Amino acid sequence: MTKEIIKNLNDIKISTFFCGIKKTSNKEDDLLLIEFDKDVSIAGVFTKSLTSSAPVNICRKNLNASKQASVRAILVNSGNANAFTGKLGDETVFKISSYLSKKLGCDLSQIYTASTGVIGEKLNYRKIINGIKVMKPQSTPNWLKAANAIKTTDTFAKVVSRKCKIDNVEIDLVGIAKGSGMIAPDMATMLGFIFTNANLPSEILQKLLNKSNEISFNSITVDSDTSTSDTVLLAATRKAQHEPVIQYSDFRLKDFKTSLSSLMLELAKLIVKDGEGASKFITINITGAYSKISAKKIAFSIANSPLVKTAIAGEDANWGRIIMAIGKSGERANRDKIKIYIGSELVTNNGMLNKTYSELRATKHLQKKDVFLTVDVGVGKSCATVFTCDLTYEYIKINADYRS
Repeated sequence: MTKEIIKNLNDIKISTFFCGIKKTSNKEDDLLLIEFDKDVSIAGVFTKSLTSSAPVNICRKNLNASKQASVRAILVNSGNANAFTGKLGDETVFKISSYLSKKLGCDLSQIYTASTGVIGEKLNYRKIINGIKVMKPQSTPNWLKAANAIKTTDTFAKVVSRKCKIDNVEIDLVGIAKGSGMIAPDMATMLGFIFTNANLPSEILQKLLNKSNEISFNSITVDSDTSTSDTVLLAATRKAQHEPVIQYSDFRLKDFKTSLSSLMLELAKLIVKDGEGASKFITINITGAYSKISAKKIAFSIANSPLVKTAIAGEDANWGRIIMAIGKSGERANRDKIKIYIGSELVTNNGMLNKTYSELRATKHLQKKDVFLTVDVGVGKSCATVFTCDLTYEYIKINADYRS
């Protein structure tokens, strides 16, 4: 959770409210409205699911409406995904967006919405519009309240901030995210919203977001299930008084690129750490692969294996399951050169169990909260890193009771 003062984003208006979409006994906020006092730049990445939600489809349409897309408001609800709801889902987004666009005096394409929660249930747009009518923005943005309003099965709010400079001008970045289950690459049941005062056009924002997304949100998995609702939006108020940046390759963006990637990676790791029922945070490093794409596929094959994840949950150094997962990836690997490390313990070498391997030392590593698996597949020089968690009894309990 961020403790930094984010003074350069105080002009962003944040409102939260409980409108009754989320089924909760304590009336936790389930609606978040973020407003900007003028048109600001925006970029987005979304789920690649073929059953994507109405909000995702319309956000994509908004982004494609102009080469330099802009936004005046982002509205997020939790408790209902507005996914697989047919034409009614589209109509719901249209009615909500129409109300907001008239209220703010902006174009319909400048309203972005996101929904998370149960799939297949009609979203009550009247509840949301009634909520908007009574919502009042706080005097200064409360990012913690914003992060809390978008939670579903999350156990804690996820807020991260960074500071950097462009042309010696101070730049703030802040991001909030939600996600705990149905988390897999190509986004997941994951929402992320990042804001900065940098003076950057949407075209450059999109390139920045795409690049950072690959090593952050697209490098995590909790349960291998890609959701219908994945959305990450990056908005820039453009109020920082530095010279305009018109090229992605501009050397002045170096500090900003580092800060954005760092912020997104931290948010992504928080999602894994909050994985439903998770007790361990697992980092999987693949080296010696034929290509980066191949390395990532092998890493995800290991990370998504229920057998690997349950073995780690049980602190069982069953390295044969890692061998299995490498093989089932379908990617190139040299059997006789594969080296597997559990922590710093070398498990395999020369196509068999390493002669000095100690299961006791490997087990001691698996007893830690942070587990590291490293695999050299022996066919090239490419590498990749993926983050995941273990699979426990609690995961089954949470998802068996999800709609109860």
